[in-house]
Amino acid sequence: MTSEKVSLREAQWDERDLSGIWELCRRLFENYRTCTLNDFREIVRHRWLDNPWRRPGHVMGWVLDSPKDGIVGFVGLIPVGMKVGPHEVVGACGTAFVVTPAYRAYSISLYRKFVAWGDHQLLLDVTSGPVGNKLHATLKLGIKKIPVAGLQERFLWMIRPEMVLLWRLGSTRWKSWVRWIERGPVAWIVALLSRARFFRHRRVRFAGAGLPVERVKEFTDEFTQFWEDHKQAYGVAAIRTRAYLQWRYMDPPRFMGAATVLACRGNGRLLGYVAVMKRLQTVWAAPGRYVVTDLFYDKTRPDVLAGLMNGAFDFAKSEGGSVLEVSIMSPDLRERLRSQRPYIPPLVESWPYWYKAPTQELAGLCEAESWWPSGADGDANL
Repeated sequence: MTSEKVSLREAQWDERDLSGIWELCRRLFENYRTCTLNDFREIVRHRWLDNPWRRPGHVMGWVLDSPKDGIVGFVGLIPVGMKVGPHEVVGACGTAFVVTPAYRAYSISLYRKFVAWGDHQLLLDVTSGPVGNKLHATLKLGIKKIPVAGLQERFLWMIRPEMVLLWRLGSTRWKSWVRWIERGPVAWIVALLSRARFFRHRRVRFAGAGLPVERVKEFTDEFTQFWEDHKQAYGVAAIRTRAYLQWRYMDPPRFMGAATVLACRGNGRLLGYVAVMKRLQTVWAAPGRYVVTDLFYDKTRPDVLAGLMNGAFDFAKSEGGSVLEVSIMSPDLRERLRSQRPYIPPLVESWPYWYKAPTQELAGLCEAESWWPSGADGDANL
């Protein structure tokens, strides 16, 4: 640990802080390695300045500022809109909690600042990792796990498992064989054996899904009305208005990647939609990995869920995907999807989704109401 004085302060919208946070994220986060400073400026503009939930006084986050090394720590606060029981509230979700190794002793101070925001607004931590979990559990500052059993489960449908196998081999001492396998006659044998291994976990095909599914090109007021018509069936959920959906799925800058939204209709009337996003390939994520980041539909129509999930699978397959993944699910959705025999990897120890409510009333509702968790609640595709 360095002995110099390090300040903990609000992040500013100026060039010094933006370039410092960018450099910090680029060094320590794999998915930022190819991000340019201009890319990062666009990300910041999208996440905060163009965010439809941003209100006066909402801070970008906090930084640890060293006189010697500049920005050495950061945690961001992205504005979010949430329905909690009968209330619709504006809160924030954490993003990019990062501190350079030489200054890790200051992590707790930065963490305390982040959690203290939950004294004023609903605070979410939707992509919490091992470090965040340890801080949440040991410091006991009022941030809690959302009351949803089995949230750590991930469901995978192995569309082209050979792509995952070769990606994994590429990070081992056998990596020199990968190019030879891909180009040679052995490739079809690897594909055959891989697909045989995951034979039971390779497709989503709900029966009774006769409703058409179409790609959404633009969100209209119809989507806001759909939210108003069906929100009472969802206890705690992200508010899904036209403005929010357009911002989240249609307007992100190039570097963040694009989500594809598929809508289901009956007699021309909107019945639900699903968002599917292709993840960036990193040392942690296989190529061709598609993730369902949002799902919202008329819960009285099981055929709509069937049509949307069949459509999501068909889309990932048609795009050359290796895997379709669904995670952060409510128990009822999990049980419906389990019928499609997904591959379920071993559970990770980290709990992915935490919250802190600013009032006793909201805290009680968060405990009592049924949650509809999804990637749309946090920074999963931001």
